[in-house]
Amino acid sequence: MKWRRRHTAEAVVIGVTGTAPARQALVLGRMWAGRMRAVGVSLPVGDRLRAAVAPLLHPTGEQIRALPGTIGGLPGAEPIPYLPVMPEVVVEIEADGRLEFGRYRHRPRVRRVRGDLTLDRLGEGPLH
Repeated sequence: MKWRRRHTAEAVVIGVTGTAPARQALVLGRMWAGRMRAVGVSLPVGDRLRAAVAPLLHPTGEQIRALPGTIGGLPGAEPIPYLPVMPEVVVEIEADGRLEFGRYRHRPRVRRVRGDLTLDRLGEGPLH
């Protein structure tokens, strides 16, 4: 029998993937060693969460970028295209556990927007 423990943590939204609403997910980041680092791609977000997050996101003005497949999936996976956004929105996520090789092994689920937190108050370091 396999038992998975789920933990909650906070992450910063640094991008959005997908064009169809059913496939849209958030690219999650965390400050680490003085720079923003992508730590995962969320599961697709539902309508209610999408409506709460969308007005808070501001594009950086950069073109579509690509994350290595290992950030959003398994080693050897195809790169994941995403639109970068300003790192202003903190979300609470539910994940399987600690980071593995600087990223989540399984896609986290975004639970809610943390309007009470900002990037400065989030701190630096790997997510637990």
